Amino acid sequence: MTEEQKNTPSGRLTEIFAMINMSELPAMSHNVQELISLTCSSRSAAAELSRVILKDYSLTNKVLQVVNSAYYSLGRPCNSISRAVTILGFDAVRDLATAIALFEEFIKSGVDKDSISKLLTRSFLSGLQARDLAVEKNLNIIPEEAFICTLLHNLGKIIICLYLPDDYKNIATKVKNGMSEDGAARAVLGDITLREIGEEVAKFWNLSDKVTMGMDNDPQAPRDKYDADGYLTNLANFSNNFVDRFCEGGDMEALLDRYGEMFSVDAEEVVAKLNECVAISEDISDSIRYGLNKLKIRGRLRNAEKNIKKGILSTRKPAEVGRVASENGSVDDLRPGDAVHELNELPISKDKSVNDFIRELTETLMGPFNLNEFYVNLLEGLYRGIGFDRVILAIINVQPSKVSLMGRFGLGDIEPEAVKKFEHVITSTQFAIPQSLKLGKDMMIPANKPQAFPDNFQYMVKDRNVYLFPICLDKKGIGLIYLDRRRERPLLDKSRIKTVRLFRDFAVMAIRKVSSKG
Repeated sequence: MTEEQKNTPSGRLTEIFAMINMSELPAMSHNVQELISLTCSSRSAAAELSRVILKDYSLTNKVLQVVNSAYYSLGRPCNSISRAVTILGFDAVRDLATAIALFEEFIKSGVDKDSISKLLTRSFLSGLQARDLAVEKNLNIIPEEAFICTLLHNLGKIIICLYLPDDYKNIATKVKNGMSEDGAARAVLGDITLREIGEEVAKFWNLSDKVTMGMDNDPQAPRDKYDADGYLTNLANFSNNFVDRFCEGGDMEALLDRYGEMFSVDAEEVVAKLNECVAISEDISDSIRYGLNKLKIRGRLRNAEKNIKKGILSTRKPAEVGRVASENGSVDDLRPGDAVHELNELPISKDKSVNDFIRELTETLMGPFNLNEFYVNLLEGLYRGIGFDRVILAIINVQPSKVSLMGRFGLGDIEPEAVKKFEHVITSTQFAIPQSLKLGKDMMIPANKPQAFPDNFQYMVKDRNVYLFPICLDKKGIGLIYLDRRRERPLLDKSRIKTVRLFRDFAVMAIRKVSSKG
C-alpha cells in the first residue's frame, strides 16, 4: 500500500484492521447510509425518504408496526410510509428507520448476541435521551443531530463487539479492574483506541463530521450558549456515560456534578427521562426488547427511584446500598425502620409485547367474538402487557334500591371471590370512583390518600397507587377499569397511560359492536 493510499479513509481503516487481525472491512448497507445522509433540505426529501425505506420490505413493515403502536396512538391505521412521514414528520420517521435498520444489521453481524444487544440498546436509549433533552432544554442543537451523533458515539466499541467479541470482553474486564478504556483498548488492540476505530469506520461510511466529533469521550465545555458543536459533543458524551453507568452500577453522581448545570438536569429528572425512553423503546423492535430484558433495566429504574428518595443516586437494590453505606461508615445508612422488602417482578410477558396484545384485540374486534372472553383478554393485555399488581373490570349494576359498580373480571393479586365483592355505591360523588365515573375522567390516586375511598375499600387500596379509567358510552359511565401497583413500584409514564387508554377504547368499541347487534 502506497503512502497516498494509507492516508485515505479506506486505507487507514485497512491498516487499522490489519493490525487487529481483521480480514475484511465492516460494511454498512447502502440503505442505512442513505437514511443517515438524508436531510430535509428540499421539497422532494419526504418522497426520497419513502423511497429509501420501501427498498427494504422488512424495514417497511417494522416502521409501520412502530408507527401503528400504542406509543404514537394515531387514532386510525397508518398503512403507508408516505402517510407516516406526513403525520409524524420527516425527522421522526428518518430517525426511527435509521435506528431500526442499524439494529437489525448489527444484530445479524454479531457473534455474541447478548453483548451486542445490550450495547446497542444502551446506545439507542442514549440517543433518545439526548434528542429529548435537546428539545426540552432548548439547547442550541438540532434534535435529530443529537440523536444520530449520540447513537453512534460508541461506534468503535460496537464494531469491536461485533467483529472481535473476545477482544471486547478482554477490554471490558480490564476496565472493570480499574484500567481506563483507552488504556485497555491500546493494550488489547495494539495501540489503537476505540474512538480511533469508530472515527475511521465513520469516515469509511461517509458519515458527517459531526458524527465523528460526537465520539469525543472528554470534550471541552461549550464556549458559550451559541456553541452548538460544543453542546452536541458534551450531550453525546453525557447521555452515553449516564446510561452506561446506570446499567453497570457506576458513579453517576460525579457525572451529574459535571453536566447537571450545563444541561439544567438533576438526578430525579434524568432518571425519569430514562424511564420514558425505556417505555418508548419497548415498542420499537424485538431486538431492542431483548436488550432491555438483558440489561434488567426496569429493576434498575425501580431501585434508582427508591434510592433517590433517600438522597442516593444508585441502581443497586436499596438493601445493598444500605449495606455498602454501613461498611463505609456513611451517615446515609438505612435505619432499621427503613427496611426494604424486595418486590416480585411485575408479571410482564416475556414472549409477547404490548403490541402483540393490541394486535390480537384488534383482530378480535374485526370478527365475531364473545364479549366476556374479550374482557378477559383485554385484562390480560393490561396485566401482562403493561404490568400491574391488580386489574379489575367492573360494570354498573342498577337495582331499585341502589346503583353500584360491581366487579366482573380480575387478574393479579386478587381472588375470584374478592372480585365479586368489589362493589362501590355511586349515588354520591364523595369518593374517587364515583367522581371518575360521573365526570368521565381518568384518575390516578396516590397511595394512602385520605378519604379517597370508602372504609370497605381500604383493605384493597392500602399502600397502592390506584388508576381509574371509566368506560363511557355517549358520555355516560357504564363501567370502569381499576388498576393498581404497590407504592414502591414506578408510576405510569405518559406512554403507558396512552396505552391503557387505548385498551379502554377497545372495551368501548367491543360494547358498541355487541350492542349494535343486539
